[in-house]
Amino acid sequence: MREFTDDDAESLAAILRKKHGPKGPRRPKKRAAGEGSVFPVERKRKDGSTVIYYRAAKTIELGPVRKKITAQARTEREAIEKRDRAILVERVEYGLESPDAIPVDPRIARLTVGDCLTDWLDERKREDLAPNTIHMYDARIRNHLLPAFGDRPVRTLTYAELKKFINIDLPAKGLGGDSIRQVFICLKSALDYYQRDGIILGHPMVGIKPPPKKKKTKEDAKKIRQASKFLGKYLIPAAKAADQEARWFLGMLGMRQGEVLGMTEKRLKNGGPGNRRIVIDKQIQRISAEHGCELNHSTGKWSCGRTTSNCPQRIGETRWELTATKSDSGEREIVIPEDAWKMLVAHRKRQIARRKLPGFQPDKGEDMDTLLFTRPDGKPLYAQRDRQALVDLVASIKNLPKGMTVHTLRHVATTAMIEEGADREALIAMMGWSPKNADAQIATYSSADNARRASKVSLSYVGSFYGTK
Repeated sequence: MREFTDDDAESLAAILRKKHGPKGPRRPKKRAAGEGSVFPVERKRKDGSTVIYYRAAKTIELGPVRKKITAQARTEREAIEKRDRAILVERVEYGLESPDAIPVDPRIARLTVGDCLTDWLDERKREDLAPNTIHMYDARIRNHLLPAFGDRPVRTLTYAELKKFINIDLPAKGLGGDSIRQVFICLKSALDYYQRDGIILGHPMVGIKPPPKKKKTKEDAKKIRQASKFLGKYLIPAAKAADQEARWFLGMLGMRQGEVLGMTEKRLKNGGPGNRRIVIDKQIQRISAEHGCELNHSTGKWSCGRTTSNCPQRIGETRWELTATKSDSGEREIVIPEDAWKMLVAHRKRQIARRKLPGFQPDKGEDMDTLLFTRPDGKPLYAQRDRQALVDLVASIKNLPKGMTVHTLRHVATTAMIEEGADREALIAMMGWSPKNADAQIATYSSADNARRASKVSLSYVGSFYGTK
């Protein structure tokens, strides 16, 4: 038997290398262990040509988890830089590094709070937010946020100064809780968007809370419940004497102010006795013109120094417009009794007669010449004047609680229907609530007399004890 020589061993090793090892000679390693890798990748363009990109990769440890981080760029060096920055971001978010460790991207280093707020508001406008909501946000930004922080780099905001601004500075200016919450929403939402886009990593408002909404006290709830029982008895006669019966009858049905002031002739539907209806599918809104000049992000002032209506470069004109209801659920129909129908038809006839008087000039726009409620000159009613009309009306009635508002009538209508036993679906149909928010809305009106709602069941149950069921 032939002996196994050194030459045989070398031949066997060569065969094994060829079968299991790399093809061709081994290349020396370019990077040390833990340094990651970078390699070229050929990409084909739409036109059929090719281009070389570099992809850098590295596996890191975040606590017990191993995560592979990759980045791609046109050059090897840029790919490595992008990968290492991504690794640093991961370590910061995991808490292994301070946010200060991340070098500021020169493209965003100078972005200010003014830029942040403007970018956010522009995005909200593209979402087709209601004009009144946009107008409110714009006012809060210009009057409060820009003068305080407009020219500050957004990355330099701190928790301490923002907490002081929300909880001390704004109340010191005399702002109420609702206004402060609106300012808070503007700033927090704008910073949310910048965090989403990677411009800031940490959110300086985490932990800051706006003033809580004023909750109804037991006394408030008691007044609304009492008013729901006798308000119509006093309010409707007084409204009739002031030639405002139609307006406040619709308010007592729980209709929103914009829905009432946007009512037109064709929204009174005559379906015959027992089926006279009010169709609610529109609301009136005042659409404001826009400034056409430049906004100073440091002061919140326009470059022309004038109001919107007097801006020499203003965009569009302030106008009234009938728009869709507050939500899809707001579209609804309400059946009314014969007496109420006759009253509304009589009001419609009087309004038609007013249109023939000299000086009656309705606004241009679809259905603006068929509004049921207008000023003497034919223009739509301002919400402020409408509110004041109710204040004056309530002040003339001795037995009504003070401080009632137009929206109080909606509370009263809801409370009255709950006390009469209206179920969830009936309330949604009558009030125009969104079904997903209905339970929260019903909970708001917890002032209803639940004992009375359950009286039919409780009396029947107790009656069974004494044979009177």
